[in-house]
Amino acid sequence: MKHQGIDDWVSVFSAPTIDEAEIVRGMLEASKVPVALAREALATSGLAEGAENEVIVKVPKEMVPKAIQLLQTVEHGFRDEY
Repeated sequence: MKHQGIDDWVSVFSAPTIDEAEIVRGMLEASKVPVALAREALATSGLAEGAENEVIVKVPKEMVPKAIQLLQTVEHGFRDEY
């Protein structure tokens, strides 16, 4: 399956750490969902030097429903069902 450019991918999850984002990436990729991670700086006080990094998990637009379903399944503790 050919996917659009990464700029057209959709954010499906926001992780506070790279480790959490990597876990989510592994789960999605194990279910054949392509994943890209992107870091975004979030200003905690409105100043750039006080920024924290957030890791955004992105998937191709056509894979969003599957990714959301998988994320919700894991969130509710039903991981074995996918």
